[in-house]
Amino acid sequence: MTKPTGSTGFLQLIRERRTRDAIYHAKDYWDARATARTGLSRSLWPSNTYNALWDERQRDLITRALGGWSEHRMLDVGCGTGRMTRFLASRGAKSVTGVDFSEATVASARAETAEAEEPWVLQTRFETADVLAGFSHLGASFDDVLVLGCLSVACQTASDLEVSFRNIANVVCAGGRVLVLEPIHRSPLLRRVLDLGIEEWVSLANRAGLELAKADRMGFVPVRLVCSVRDVPEALVRPIFAAGENVLDRAPFLAPLSDYKLLLFRRSAR
Repeated sequence: MTKPTGSTGFLQLIRERRTRDAIYHAKDYWDARATARTGLSRSLWPSNTYNALWDERQRDLITRALGGWSEHRMLDVGCGTGRMTRFLASRGAKSVTGVDFSEATVASARAETAEAEEPWVLQTRFETADVLAGFSHLGASFDDVLVLGCLSVACQTASDLEVSFRNIANVVCAGGRVLVLEPIHRSPLLRRVLDLGIEEWVSLANRAGLELAKADRMGFVPVRLVCSVRDVPEALVRPIFAAGENVLDRAPFLAPLSDYKLLLFRRSAR
């Protein structure tokens, strides 16, 4: 097995993709990335120029899907270094708990959030947790749960995904929302660890008591493959990125060329 180094070198990235089934779901890999990389690349792509645009797009998509979350208790599953936890808290959440199975990324999330020195910092909390083991130790229930790029690497089988959905559903209030934003693919080129199609994701979520309310997409694959590996000036990347996302928004039939799929579920009455 390739040793997980978190390297930003292009050849190392290729080697890691070839061994993704062995390393992407491993805690040591994400611990190493949190140490070896800087900025958003610890959780996202090697290019922090691209990552800033990706982050903007995700925030817009999440806001568009949820509408708002003022005074909601929220859980950010697979929070990484806490970028989305901080965003949710800064936009009015009553409380946001970020969880990740990588101790190194949780430590980074706590440190970066403390550095913000904003009033909403008091509404955040970070804990180490594994979606496959569940969240009963958190001792809380939530109005909204955000799952961003976590399940596609944490889960290796359909059974894993069903267990994860059940663990998430167990901490969501009746009528609460679960927003999943994940790279869902069966393509050998684009999939991460989990090899399931979107219909199977929805079916397994339904079995866990989650009902699909809305679907969307982001991340035009041709742009991502070209622009996410190395930093180039934002002035060059931004118009290309924006054009790709505009294509996805205007042409639903091109959804298979979107890297990430958004699935918004509601927890059925218990």
